[in-house]
This record gives sequence, C-alpha cells and structure tokens, in this order.
Amino acid sequence: MNEQYYDFGIMADGIADDSPALQRAIDCSGGYLELPAGIYRITSALRLPSDMHLHLHPYAVMKLCGETQRAEGDFLITNADPLNGNSNIRIEGGLWDGNCCGTYNEKPDIFTPHGWSGAMFNFRKVKNLTISNLTVMDSPAYFFRFCEIDGFRIENIIFSGINARPNQDGLHFGGACRNGTISNLVALDGQTNDDMIALNADDCIDRVENYGMLRGAIENITIENIIAEDCHTFLRMLSVDSPIRNITIRNVRCGCRTNAINMDAARYCRTPLFDDAQRPTGVGRIENVSISNMLAYSTGNNPETPLICCESNCKNVRIERFERDISLDSTNCPLLIAQNVCDMRIALREPTDIGGNAKRTATGLYLGTKQESLRVLRSFKSCYFN
Repeated sequence: MNEQYYDFGIMADGIADDSPALQRAIDCSGGYLELPAGIYRITSALRLPSDMHLHLHPYAVMKLCGETQRAEGDFLITNADPLNGNSNIRIEGGLWDGNCCGTYNEKPDIFTPHGWSGAMFNFRKVKNLTISNLTVMDSPAYFFRFCEIDGFRIENIIFSGINARPNQDGLHFGGACRNGTISNLVALDGQTNDDMIALNADDCIDRVENYGMLRGAIENITIENIIAEDCHTFLRMLSVDSPIRNITIRNVRCGCRTNAINMDAARYCRTPLFDDAQRPTGVGRIENVSISNMLAYSTGNNPETPLICCESNCKNVRIERFERDISLDSTNCPLLIAQNVCDMRIALREPTDIGGNAKRTATGLYLGTKQESLRVLRSFKSCYFN
C-alpha cells in the first residue's frame, strides 16, 4: 500500500477498523479515490458526497464488521446527505461482503423500533448515480436499496454467497425512482433469496427494511441482460396507488423458486397494504411495460405458485417472445394466474390449457370483476394485459 493510504491510516488488513480512515480519505480525495487490493473492515457506513468516484481494485474487499451493534441508519455505504440530496456519485469495482453471519449482522424483526434495515448499499435522493463492476455477497437483507434517485446506471453486478437470509432483495427500488438503466446482472448460488429486482412504488414503510423509504412513482427504466440460476423471484412490481410505468425489460434467463414476475400487490405479505374488501375495483397502476425475450422455469416446490402472478390492474403491459423451459421445471406449476383485477382484457398467443372463468370476447379474455380469474398451465408465446 503506498504512502498516501498510510497518511490516512488505512490498513486494509481485515483486522483494523478502516471506516474512519476511509472516510477521511473520501472527504479529502477531491472527488476521486482509488483503493488497492486488501480487506477493508467496515464498522460504520461510508458516506459519499456529491461529485465522488470511488474505484476499487478487483481484489479489494469491503467487509461489514460483524462485532458492532447495528441500528437504524447503518449501512455498508450510503450517500452523505439523504435528506437534501447528492449528485454525481460513482462506485465501481471490488467485492462487497455484507457478512450476514456476523454476530450482530442479523436483521431484527420487521417491526422493531429504530431497528437495522440490514441493507448494504443505500442511496436516497441522488441525481446521477452509477454502480458498476461489483461482486456483492452475503447481505443481511437488501443488497441495494434506492429511493428518490433520478438518472442512474447499474451494470455488471454479480450476486453471490451461500448464506441465504429473508428479504435478501438484489436491487430494491422504493418510491420516486426514475430515468435509469440496469444491465448485465448475474445471480449465482441461489441468490437472490428474495426479489432480484423489486420495483416497489408502494410498500409498508413502517417495517425495518424500509425505514427511511417512501412511496411514489417508479418510471422510465430499462432492464436488460439478466441471468439468475435459482432466485426467489426475478421481478416484483408492487403498485397499489402509485404508478409503475414506462418500464422495458429484455433478454432475461431466470430460474425462480416462486415467481418470474410478481404483481400480487403484497396481498400475501406480513404487512398487507390495503383491505381487499374495500377495493372492489382492484388495486394497482402498472402501465406501459414491455417484457421480451424471457426464458423462465420453476426451481421451487409449490405446484400452485405460478411463474407469472397478476393481481394488479394493468394497462398496456406486454410480454413477448416468452419461453418456458419445461425440461428444467421442478414442478408442473401454472404459467400464469390472473385474478383480483377488474375491467382488464388479456390477449394470449398460442396458449395451452386455459382455465378459470374469464369471459371470452373477440378481443381476448375479459376479467370484468374481481371474482373472475384466468389460469394458463403450460405456455404461451405472448401475452397482453390492458
């Protein structure tokens, strides 16, 4: 390690607490800090100011300490001013270890007051954010947590680690996230153990994973070139009242233990967001979504869990050039279940084994009330919700 790192007291030996020295180096860097190979033990969150580029050697390891008590607002890395906002932040390189097996790195119960969220990366109110060329592993909960970000590029990320934990989302977007691209993600070793990509325009913000988050529109995002060997769910789009719109997803291969696409509006979570009986016309504003060139298969053990779950009102949602790899399916689960929606038409091309009580019309199948449903067991080439 060269002299400039000794000047700040950075050791990178995996033993010393490098957090204070790294923060001094970040604050004095003039906007660019390059870190060499080594193991950096992190006890408190690194906070990046505006106009900051943090560049790690491929063999630099940022490891969250497991012997430090955790509380609300603790992360591995975050932006410096989540209340007033930051801009032009870039992180690239390195291996980032959430050390979920650490003594104090267990996320508490979801309703613990001021509890630790378990998130590794946290960015709120950032304009122009780039995260690239990282490997992330063993997160205690969300790997990446975003809220109120405008203009972002997330690319070339590997999710790894054999230690599965609840709420281990890959990229978790809360409200008011817009204008971004996500590309070239790979999830290995059963990761991610929850939603690989979560677009949660609405969510329960009173549970520990979401302290500091808010609800709001998610819009204008492109997601492409994604591989997941055995994730829990590939894509969640969670909307009750806030819109999710103008989303393009293409070139995906995913093995999923539950859903490839989940639009169930969190009906089955511990923290439901509404009373179904008081929503006779359904919930959700999922609009102008295009999903194409997707290969999916079930790796789960529940024969009733569909690869595609639609329980949210949709307008102009297209799934095209969809393939299901029957040879890799671990269960003969339904491909699609649509229910609890109102006044929605579904057009299918080359479907097999259609069930349910949806009305057949000249323009496709029509779900007029929440009591009607559609079930596709095996396959289709394309599907259009409107």
